[in-house]
Amino acid sequence: MTKIKAVFFDIDGTLLGLKSKEIAPSTLEAIHLLKKKDVQVIVSTGRSYRHAKFLKAHGFDSFITFNGSYCVAEDNEVVFKHVIDASDIQLLHDHLHVDEFPVGVMTTDDSFISHVTDEVTTVFDMLKLQVPQAMPFADALNKEVLQLNLFVDEVKEQFIINKVFKRCESSRWCPVFIDVNAKGISKQIGMEHFLSRYGIDNTQTMAFGDGGNDIQMLQAARIGVAMGNAGKAVKQVADYVTTTAEEDGIWHALKLYDLI
Repeated sequence: MTKIKAVFFDIDGTLLGLKSKEIAPSTLEAIHLLKKKDVQVIVSTGRSYRHAKFLKAHGFDSFITFNGSYCVAEDNEVVFKHVIDASDIQLLHDHLHVDEFPVGVMTTDDSFISHVTDEVTTVFDMLKLQVPQAMPFADALNKEVLQLNLFVDEVKEQFIINKVFKRCESSRWCPVFIDVNAKGISKQIGMEHFLSRYGIDNTQTMAFGDGGNDIQMLQAARIGVAMGNAGKAVKQVADYVTTTAEEDGIWHALKLYDLI
């Protein structure tokens, strides 16, 4: 098999256990061993860079964030940035006048949420993240927006993506909300930017994930690994399904493929 030179890791439900919200000691050891072998270990998440860079302390220095909209390399160098078209922000703003629901807004500077509900608080508590400041969605009209989080069900998701937005698409890794990014943006796009940067071929990659926003990344990688807690659609596209993070799933998969 071609030597693997880069491994991409989702955060929630992958590096962090879905239940424990912690990184297993075996995963930390696996990352250490990969780096000793000069394998690039790269974070690939729907989170913001601000909420992902705690992983620098564990050996990560390259980050695909906002599902590929914002990629940051060593020394905080921005490798790629792609914002949502301002016209789509206006379309959603107009729609919220007739159908109001919480919307998280992630910008190049900070993040906020249109209003806080019990559902919003529950999700952020689950992720062990601070609830963003509540601000009117209209404030997004004059900002560079990298990603939106819409707290809607699947039926409403389909309506908004197909009938409201013109240049956006969605992915869902949490049953309560969807990530919305500019059309064509995905973790796979982030992968391509880092592979180009490091001179690594796609056949030399491995990726781990558990959510719908990981599907394209797992398909693009030479070896796509779904965590044990992944949904059915994610497992179907994976080359291998490992155990959960709490059950040392990353360690077992890396051992299986002789990477550690």
